Amino acid sequence: MASFMKDFEHLEIQLEDIKSATNNFDESKVIGTGGFGKVYAGELSLTKGRGIVALKRLDRKHGQGDPQFWKEIMMLSRYTHENLISLLGFCNKEGEMILVYEHASRGSLDRYLKHATLTWTERIKICLDAAKGLSFLHDPNESHQRVLHCDVKSANILLDDNLNAKVSDFGLSKMGSAEKQFSVMITDAVGTHGYCDPVYMETYQLTKESDVYSFGVVLFEVMCGQQCVEYSNGRVKCFVPFWKKNYEENKLDEIIFKDLKQQMNQSALETFASIAYQCLKRLREERPSMSLIVEKLKDAFEVQERHDIISKLQLPNEYEEIALSATSPLMYTSIDELKWLFYKGVRVNKDKTLLSINEKGEHIEKIYIDACLDKSKHIWMYPFGNFVNSRFPGGQCYEYGRDGFKAHVRAEYLTPHISYTVNLAFRYKREYEVNSYNHLRYKIDGEDETKVFIIYPSIHVREDGWFIVPLYHFTSQHKTADLHFEFECCEKELLVAGIEFQPFEEKVQLQVFQEYQHIVEVASQSLFYTSLDELKQILSKGVHLNGYKMWFSLNEKGEHCHMISMKHCLIPSENSTPRYESNSCSRFPAGLYQTDNKGFKTHLKSQLLSPSITYVVNLVCCGASGEQVYVDLKYRLRGETTSTVYLANRIKYDNMYHMAELYQFTSDGGIVDLEIDFDDHGTNLRVEGILFQPLEKVEDQLLEDDKVEDIETISDSDIYWEQKIPNDYEEILKLSRDSFEWKTKKELYSILCKGFLLDNGQKWFSVDKNGKKCQMLSARAAASVIDKNNSNWESSNESRFGEVLVITRSNKFIIQGSIEPQEVSPETAYAAYLVFKLPQDQSAFEAPIEVNDENAGFFSTRRYKWFIYLVSPPHTPIIGQNCDVKTYNPLNRYKGNAIWHQRSDGWMEVQVWNFHSSETKGWLNFLIGNTKPISMHLKLQHPGERNLKGLMVQGIEIRPI
Repeated sequence: MASFMKDFEHLEIQLEDIKSATNNFDESKVIGTGGFGKVYAGELSLTKGRGIVALKRLDRKHGQGDPQFWKEIMMLSRYTHENLISLLGFCNKEGEMILVYEHASRGSLDRYLKHATLTWTERIKICLDAAKGLSFLHDPNESHQRVLHCDVKSANILLDDNLNAKVSDFGLSKMGSAEKQFSVMITDAVGTHGYCDPVYMETYQLTKESDVYSFGVVLFEVMCGQQCVEYSNGRVKCFVPFWKKNYEENKLDEIIFKDLKQQMNQSALETFASIAYQCLKRLREERPSMSLIVEKLKDAFEVQERHDIISKLQLPNEYEEIALSATSPLMYTSIDELKWLFYKGVRVNKDKTLLSINEKGEHIEKIYIDACLDKSKHIWMYPFGNFVNSRFPGGQCYEYGRDGFKAHVRAEYLTPHISYTVNLAFRYKREYEVNSYNHLRYKIDGEDETKVFIIYPSIHVREDGWFIVPLYHFTSQHKTADLHFEFECCEKELLVAGIEFQPFEEKVQLQVFQEYQHIVEVASQSLFYTSLDELKQILSKGVHLNGYKMWFSLNEKGEHCHMISMKHCLIPSENSTPRYESNSCSRFPAGLYQTDNKGFKTHLKSQLLSPSITYVVNLVCCGASGEQVYVDLKYRLRGETTSTVYLANRIKYDNMYHMAELYQFTSDGGIVDLEIDFDDHGTNLRVEGILFQPLEKVEDQLLEDDKVEDIETISDSDIYWEQKIPNDYEEILKLSRDSFEWKTKKELYSILCKGFLLDNGQKWFSVDKNGKKCQMLSARAAASVIDKNNSNWESSNESRFGEVLVITRSNKFIIQGSIEPQEVSPETAYAAYLVFKLPQDQSAFEAPIEVNDENAGFFSTRRYKWFIYLVSPPHTPIIGQNCDVKTYNPLNRYKGNAIWHQRSDGWMEVQVWNFHSSETKGWLNFLIGNTKPISMHLKLQHPGERNLKGLMVQGIEIRPI
């Protein structure tokens, strides 16, 4: 039992949680009873989220116990199918045995047999679903054994919100091999009176045909509108023999549910009744398999569904005229056949248009994109693929992506005086982009403003893989409509099939979730969702609000993010007219605001922020690719002191956009109202908007000097020191101009840790605490100012090389050198640090220094540009600072940048480069067994071209990270 329990321990649920969900098994939570005991409804948190579940509590006085409990767990954890009820968990604590299932909100089928509200079509569909579930158990593939349910009845067929049927209650089921006609002799009867196979009741021989018989009884119950047994005055009456006799005597009309007669298609009824009767055959070999039952019920359902559609269609006389204009002659012998042809779709206009009607008789037009393009102007749009399920004539698509296109769409067969939606139908060219969301930007003839439509994969994709995006809504005045669309370039390459005119469907009444009700109400495009989780998925991608003026989203923690477009928050200037640049990557129709190096003023107002969260106010701009861009912005809140931000960091997962951190504050959940003025600046910024984003905490990872171990307290073992000090270290030591003596490996390690000069005093060699090689190149060996007249060499007792490089008037200098394979430890990550001191006047060093790796070519994996700070960067101002705001951490604002660090020898250092010692083996050298030196060539310059006068460089230290 312990091993058995271990297999299912992931399904175990705590009794305390179950008691809380059922209010300690309160009678008001009971939703049903059965042979196992009472069934309760409650809300539980499970792996897939929080939701309503059904909880079946064992009551042993009903006759069932441990075997049925564990059998149900074993069965439903192994056998999963959309038409079998799902087991979500169980509890076996303190004498309680409870099974937790998915909640079938409509209850069991037996409750609806006498209700005419359950239509004949719905009844066939329910039976088809249940048959699929039983067929899965009876006709298994190699993944599982055959299962006999042993208690098939209408009370064990459960219905969800959408009337999807699920077979339940496996406590009496039996398992056996799928390779033979499974049978078993048992001593105790199982099943329910009225549903049991008579042969089984006589012989106790159980086969899969026993389930088929029981299912046949259910089919007759569904058709006749009553249960198979009736209890009256202590007597039990079974209707099954009566039903069989009426069918055999062709008196089916006398037993079918009278309230359903008008709905029934005769052919569907005959197919349904025939297979139901076959299930009740006396001889088991004459009964059909569950797979055949599925096939016949599917036939009946399709015929009945077609009957329902045709009976609703209203087809005026003009359809016969349209039929005559079809591309291919239509063959029909009755008005019902003609209705069905138009329901499925008729090709007209020389195969350029597919015309169909919906159940209300309203026209639907699908126009192939080939009929909408002027090919002389769109030679770049070419046919792509041949999609048999495109629902557009031709079956081909036209590729649309980096270039925009114009489409002239003319509809000719619309139904006058109804509302239409004009949709674009397309696929993604690349399969991996299907689950990404995209911005579609376009204009409609006669409207000045560009529309931006967000394509959400979960909303706009159909079951057949086609995306349908609503472009325009209008009310038709005539049968024709003439529209012009201009589509801008698109981020993703799309395969456009056509444009369709669909009658506008009334909005489904969606659940109102109080937390997000105000967001949904002001969303710029209709949002469709069926649950809170789906709504949160949409909001995590982001939605436009208030006519595309704002952008709202949720981060991974569910905290609110809010962005205001520049066009909406910019305070107009009397001296200039704002200039905007259209951009396909921008979230807003207005595009990007061009600052033209000039200052600007903004007014921000938001009441959408999460309470008690520290927010960052960011200016979002579009710039060159790379982790950071230099912005050098001076700004201030109205009436406050001026602050500075030098860098904008790339937004996560977005190569085009960067954000410059302006302020931090803690939200109280109320209205935030800020006015921010920006001064003139040295770059033409292209600004999208201002973003309120929850602060991401970044751990402070400032570097610490490697500390040499206390040699007196560590091992004297020769093996320890042999591992610590490779043989080539002794050879390196001999290259020193000083003489060293040692008797033990421990003494040698002490010398290596202290370090010594090599290469005529231009290189310092040492090892770190792990025995890894370290070196420091002198400024003379590694650094030079581009113009030799802009620097001096000065002697210095503080430098281990006896001299330093001092920059006198320049805004840039170069670090270069060559690192030989023998100078680094194998398979080790290294960093290079600039060792420097600053002059008394440090004003020129407030801004970051730009570092360019001149060796980072097209095929290189290295970063080609980044920034370092030689002094502490400016702090982010905190608005309304209080005890809830943590002490400022510069890495929050400057994550990804190298910030200076004070060394124990009195000098300062900052990381300027990194590499891996394996780079000494290029792919070609690796093949031939050679190694190569690693070239370091860095250009450091002030991005604002400020003079770096007084910067004192001792050298470049290279040590393991």
